[in-house]
Amino acid sequence: MLERICLQLPERHPDFHGRLLNFLAPLGKSAERRLDLPASDTSFFPLLSIEFTAPAETVRAVFSLSGVRRSVPIENITGAEKKNPRPYRHISVEGVSQRLSERGWKILQADHIGFNLPWFGPDLHPGIRELREALRGECLYHRYPSGAPWDFILPGNPEETAGCAPIDYSILRRPKFELVSFDVASIPLLQIDLCLNAPFGDFRRLFPEALSDSAFSNIWLYLKKPYGVDICLVINEEFSGDWSRVFKGCRL
Repeated sequence: MLERICLQLPERHPDFHGRLLNFLAPLGKSAERRLDLPASDTSFFPLLSIEFTAPAETVRAVFSLSGVRRSVPIENITGAEKKNPRPYRHISVEGVSQRLSERGWKILQADHIGFNLPWFGPDLHPGIRELREALRGECLYHRYPSGAPWDFILPGNPEETAGCAPIDYSILRRPKFELVSFDVASIPLLQIDLCLNAPFGDFRRLFPEALSDSAFSNIWLYLKKPYGVDICLVINEEFSGDWSRVFKGCRL
């Protein structure tokens, strides 16, 4: 069974890490170099965390199964360079925090975290395809219902994972984990999808630097960071319930 997924960032740059951990602290339990995101049910796996423990300038995702660890580098293996066609500007963590504080807005919860790996071929990124095969029987691994290359791992209990109990898609399942094969740009990224106690129109105006996605009523804030992988805060409106029901029938 898949027990934990950890996004690991370089242990260097403690000032940046401290600011980012301080900003994300409301989402979970933070230690000196780690943030654990609590599951919406104590029986759910995998557990998710963000750590600043990777050596050198390595950024990676580590999947911990029973006695086995799979490490996936978050990097561009294509050799191609492509700039995002939509304009955006990077913003500092403290800049985001200050603007929210001035308006009394707060981040409330994480719906999901994950990574986007650049891939410009006709098929899925080979690293994600390998993960599909390795993890499909070890967790609630789902394809996105539209067919877009946005895979999701839903948190679930061991009985659901083993197929001994039906999956109830109507209950709250957070945080999820997303694995994206994308052809928009050549810079890989980590995404942290948050809910905010403010309407989409208001926080879209507050952050003109961001990429705005009206289809999903969210914005993508690209943080200023000390390494080559982008870190995006994806800001969403607060909502009750969960959207896991869209994955019914899509488990691999």
